[in-house]
Amino acid sequence: MAEEKQVWANPAALGLAGFGLTTTVLNLANMGIISGTGLTVAYGYAYGGLAQVIAGIIEFRRNNLFGGTAFTSYGLFWIGFALLNSLKTLPPTSHGELAAWMFMWGIFTLYLAIAAKLLKERAVTVVLALLVILFFLLSAAFAANSSTLLKIAGAEGIATGLSAVYTSAAIVINDAAGRQVLPV
Repeated sequence: MAEEKQVWANPAALGLAGFGLTTTVLNLANMGIISGTGLTVAYGYAYGGLAQVIAGIIEFRRNNLFGGTAFTSYGLFWIGFALLNSLKTLPPTSHGELAAWMFMWGIFTLYLAIAAKLLKERAVTVVLALLVILFFLLSAAFAANSSTLLKIAGAEGIATGLSAVYTSAAIVINDAAGRQVLPV
């Protein structure tokens, strides 16, 4: 008896939406447009975090190393961010430590952006290129303890988040239409 092949839908729409919505709202706070991040931290666990981890696992199941690595990693980034901002039992975090982590995430994102370009994933390449800039801006803002740089990073982060939301929307709308309606 032949084994039945299981078909999985494209989880990128879920992962990009989880990343994009959470990133956009957090960066509204970084810019000072909204105050408080309690709900954003909660969504960091659930939508920015868990949804991306699920999308990443599905990507691995679909034999997509790039998507699996990206979504699982960024989902775990959001879960770590939410833990940092919700557990008062953690030791204090220094600006230098935050700067170092943002720099390393920038390096990780840079090689994913290169891979996305090689895979000819135009919209994803744009999202990742903007995210590289965001991580390096955040690293500089934390290293310098600069609220001005953090606001600049916030503006760039909103663009990053909205580019991910657009890409998610394009994937869903194109799939629903059965043809390319929005470029990706």
